Amino acid sequence: MNTVSVSRLWIGLDKPIFYSFVSPKLSLYNIEKDGSKKKSTKVINQNNYIFYCNTKLKRVFVQGDPEVGKSTFLAKLVIDWCNAVSLHTNDNNTTFSDADRLKEFQFRFHISLRDVIGKRDVIEMIKAQIIDNMYMGAKQTKQFELLQQILERDTCLVTMDGLNAWTDHLNQHVVPRIPSSHTNCVSIITTRPWKMAEERIKFSVIDRLLEIEGITDSEQLTKNIILSLQTGDKRTHTEFMTYVYERHFMHFLTSPLLQSLIVNVWMSETDVNGSLCEINCILLDLLLKKANAIEGSYKNGCSIECLSRTRYLMKQMKIVDALANSAFQFTFSSQKSLAFSEQELRKYLSKKHLQFCLQAGVLTARFKSVNVAQGPQFSFTHETVQEFLAALHIANSKQVLIEYFKPEHKCNVLEISQTVIYLYGLHCETANTLLDRLVVGDFLSDISHGLSLYIKHYQENVSVFQRDTYTMETVHKLKRNEMNYDGRCLAILVLFQRMVIAAFNEAKISGQTDIFLNCMDFAFNEYLLDSDSRALKELLIFNRSNVRSLILERNVLEVSEILSVMQQSKHSL
Repeated sequence: MNTVSVSRLWIGLDKPIFYSFVSPKLSLYNIEKDGSKKKSTKVINQNNYIFYCNTKLKRVFVQGDPEVGKSTFLAKLVIDWCNAVSLHTNDNNTTFSDADRLKEFQFRFHISLRDVIGKRDVIEMIKAQIIDNMYMGAKQTKQFELLQQILERDTCLVTMDGLNAWTDHLNQHVVPRIPSSHTNCVSIITTRPWKMAEERIKFSVIDRLLEIEGITDSEQLTKNIILSLQTGDKRTHTEFMTYVYERHFMHFLTSPLLQSLIVNVWMSETDVNGSLCEINCILLDLLLKKANAIEGSYKNGCSIECLSRTRYLMKQMKIVDALANSAFQFTFSSQKSLAFSEQELRKYLSKKHLQFCLQAGVLTARFKSVNVAQGPQFSFTHETVQEFLAALHIANSKQVLIEYFKPEHKCNVLEISQTVIYLYGLHCETANTLLDRLVVGDFLSDISHGLSLYIKHYQENVSVFQRDTYTMETVHKLKRNEMNYDGRCLAILVLFQRMVIAAFNEAKISGQTDIFLNCMDFAFNEYLLDSDSRALKELLIFNRSNVRSLILERNVLEVSEILSVMQQSKHSL
């Protein structure tokens, strides 16, 4: 974990993590005694603020959007701890200046939750990912006994990456189980925001909630990536920023992964229009080129715009279609997983095609155990690549796939929000059908309840929305036993509107014409970014005859536009 890839286009281009690492921008949420969550103004730039609140905390959650650097943050924490306990701490290379605080943890265990599906106990996860990778037979048993003693006796830090990719197969635990006897264990758990909106995650299990909102120095990350990708000083950061401004690509700089991809695209002199779907297509195209795929074009055209501009996908569409089908099955079947066996993959890919995908870097493989006979575990190069390919399969499929999407789970639409956004960039009609399928019943009721709370709080002069966040402040007057439900409804309201805005923007940038994205509720809150406000206004005009609620905290509509909405939606307002 002490190296990271600086390019997804060239396998093996890894460098020490501090070559490209930039400190994350972390926000702290205070969990009040009545259960309300309030964003703090405190700057999180010390390990002390993460692990302590008067006393040492037991369970810390770190939420963040896809590609904002959650996994990299944990990986860097591993390096910081190793350096601290080995007395090699260099303040210039540590995430925070108080790296010595990490020495208070005698042992440090890191778990990738995507790789331990089916396991419930942390000790079994550590055994599977560490001990089984190093020992066999009697030594394996002895080391497991030692692990049990360590967890019960010593102060341990356990980091768990990707709660959104893990479920308890018996549906009893919402987070991996740490026995009460492990009194000195502290855990840090990363997840996507929708997971924290689940009703089963009670406020009582959250000792501290942090959110990664990006990185503190976007410019430094860009410089680091450019230096890592070239020899000499042929290309400069100034030239890259000119490229970004001319093409209005500033939105790519909010995500470390997207920033890395756009730098790679610029270095390879590939022309792009800026949609997420196009970036993913270019990524796949360049990966296939690297694997010596045959160049070709779509002779009879292609219904999906971003595919038509690729050069190597067409000749490999049989493989791409199989990959997309597997991504869809692994994402939406009852056995959802981000890691899978060769036997599972071979249901969709031949052995020859599997090797080709590994050579290209679309798929990666690694052994879970020193027992090679157990075979490797496979995954897509990144979770968002799996989500994009799943969306591609939905867009291209001639089958009816709606039965895979069951609306009874209230957070289901938020859980697959990235796939929904991609689908709007690929095929709007299918995306609309899917969204209409998911946004029904209890989900709409939760949105309605969230709106009621929003209006109530606003009338009481309480600002409930926080810019660039996914959870909102709740009011102390609410009954304590309702607090978890109310907070979740407010979070769902914000997450859903942000997803709809992102989907609409992706559809427009991708060149979709008949968007017709159905939306009933519109909240132009004072913290909405100007670009998002403009998109929401366009959505309102599209849906002006079917509006359920319209909240205006800022002057973005003409009086005539407001009157038009009120007149045409008088049956539904």
